[in-house]
Amino acid sequence: MLKKIWTKITGRCSAPRSFWIEDCTHSDVIKTQHESYSKAINKTMLSLLGVGLYSLLAVVGSPDKSLIATNSSLQTPLVGTSISFQGFLIVSPFLLVILTVYLHILFGYWLQLEKKRKDMNEQSLKNGEPTIESVPAIFSFSDLLPRFVTNFIFYWFVPLVLCFLAYKAFALKELIRPMFYVASFVTFSLLFLQIHRCPKEHRRWRNTPRWILLVLVVGYMGYFPSVSDSFRRPLNLQREDLHDAWLQGLDLTGADMSNANLKGANLRGAILRNSHLNEANFQDANLGGADFTKADLFSANFREVKVMDPYLIKAAEHWQQAFYSSEFLVIFKLSPTHNEELEKAIKIVRIGDKYAGGKIACIFQPGDKGYVEGERHGLIAAEADLPGGDKYTWEAAKKACDDLDENGYSDWHLPTKDELNKLYYAKSAVGGFSDNYYWSSTEYGAGYAWEQGFGSGGRGYHEEGVGWCVRAVRAF
Repeated sequence: MLKKIWTKITGRCSAPRSFWIEDCTHSDVIKTQHESYSKAINKTMLSLLGVGLYSLLAVVGSPDKSLIATNSSLQTPLVGTSISFQGFLIVSPFLLVILTVYLHILFGYWLQLEKKRKDMNEQSLKNGEPTIESVPAIFSFSDLLPRFVTNFIFYWFVPLVLCFLAYKAFALKELIRPMFYVASFVTFSLLFLQIHRCPKEHRRWRNTPRWILLVLVVGYMGYFPSVSDSFRRPLNLQREDLHDAWLQGLDLTGADMSNANLKGANLRGAILRNSHLNEANFQDANLGGADFTKADLFSANFREVKVMDPYLIKAAEHWQQAFYSSEFLVIFKLSPTHNEELEKAIKIVRIGDKYAGGKIACIFQPGDKGYVEGERHGLIAAEADLPGGDKYTWEAAKKACDDLDENGYSDWHLPTKDELNKLYYAKSAVGGFSDNYYWSSTEYGAGYAWEQGFGSGGRGYHEEGVGWCVRAVRAF
């Protein structure tokens, strides 16, 4: 009963809407409105494609520096106003959603008119009267290619663009959930429209995969809050010029800032946990309260730093292999000639250099197993993972490393848990790692062994029969 009442109220040819809409039964009205809606849909499609393609180019062509640099700006599509890149990541989805809603409202009305036009043409043919011709438009052609292009633009183009925007935004923790839910809700809505608009004769075989996908989208929307943090990707700021940049309080966890120029930058209170800061320049920078826990500071330059908390620096990896002012050399109880000795050592060998059959992954420091005072020892990683990807069980991984004979060396082994962690921190310099899990040779009770994810850095243990990736190492 309620459905019949709603149908009557919302019908374009019945009260109350018939009071302000022209008669829908006259052929001239149908023809005029059909042409009007067709032109409007074509214009909206072009606007949607323009905004979408501009957004794609902006996202693909902009470095991660744009996400944190206050002086980076873009022109907003359609409006032309300059806004920050972060602002663009918010405005662009908003414009895409508005255009998509408008397009599908128009298309919904056009479908009603198209049905009315076909019904009237059938009657006109029976009566020998002239028919109403359809206005040529890409979305109304019956050929396979136009139908495919139309289906893609109407239902999949915007979700695709939103996925690219979301991936870019996933480097910022505060944008992960909003961008995910915008992309998911738009995908859900367009899937539902596809299901609703599918012709009755095709619904059984076309709508089944759509319903499955719809259920998966809804299920993942509910599951996402518990795993949202794992979707965060590290910022890629290698060799970027961040001179005098205002980065106060920013969460830069896991960022790759190797060789970045941070001279004079304000990093007060910034979170730099697990960041790769090899050879980064911090001269004249404000590092008060900056969290360096597990950050890699190999060869980083802290000379002439304005403010720095020594106890936070000591929480980093390779802090003894960074350059400091004479004041901090005293605080850290390092040799007065520390900087000169380190410069000489770096000229001889540095992490990532090809050496003795592979690439140097770490240089042992006091307290490391294998460290010998007055001598230089470290760990060399093979230049690539063992072939086969994540197919190696723990036993197979150990045997493959023990049997490896590469570049004239046969003393390779599967890294221990601690050695694997050092590999993770040197992954950018060594290169060739996937974001998958890697086996270590350290067991955890019977039938279990330690592994580490090279995407997030997470460490844990797993059954030895599971397949993970393998990177062999050797000592020097």
